Amino acid sequence: MLNRDGVHYALVHGTIIGITAYLSYLSDPGSSLFSWHPFLMTLSMLFLMNEAVLIFSPQWSLLPKKFHKQLFMDCHVYLQLVALVGIVLGFVAIYINKEDNGKPHFKSWHGLLGLIQVLLILGQASVGSLAKYAKFFPFKLNVGKIKTFHDLLGAIVILFSSLNMVTACFTNFFASQTHILLAYILSAAFLLIYGFVSLRVFMTNSRIAQIFK
Repeated sequence: MLNRDGVHYALVHGTIIGITAYLSYLSDPGSSLFSWHPFLMTLSMLFLMNEAVLIFSPQWSLLPKKFHKQLFMDCHVYLQLVALVGIVLGFVAIYINKEDNGKPHFKSWHGLLGLIQVLLILGQASVGSLAKYAKFFPFKLNVGKIKTFHDLLGAIVILFSSLNMVTACFTNFFASQTHILLAYILSAAFLLIYGFVSLRVFMTNSRIAQIFK
């Protein structure tokens, strides 16, 4: 039986935190405009977004079980908001950097997947806000369906995040910093991490589970 005190719990969070710290070190944030891109994207997509999802699983959350359910929901929202800000800033940083250096945009798989992911995240955030503030609209909205759509978009975002992080391992930046072997090791780690997190989404989200019944 998996539990918070087991090696699996430490392995999952240790891997997420360890890789985030390592890539942040490689990015050296503040050394250049570009440096903010890998740093903010890694912090937001790998650490904040995944922890925001795992927070709903009592046996996987970093928060103690004794906390009220509403606190878990509030932390999920706050983590996702911070992640959204980080992703937007990271996107802006790489866009301006390419403009300054006269480089084309969205020509690589990494750039194209990144653009799609940012659009999906903005869409998910908009749908989530719509569900949260539905009571203030002058017309009635089906909040349940809106939340289900929000959750499905979240699952799709996780998929694109995994692909985006994998392709990031084969960019010029990463190749210039580390050995190619590490690119494959981290790629496998990303697929396992995001695969596990997406599995938690489908196993713990009753709205999504209902769709596939």
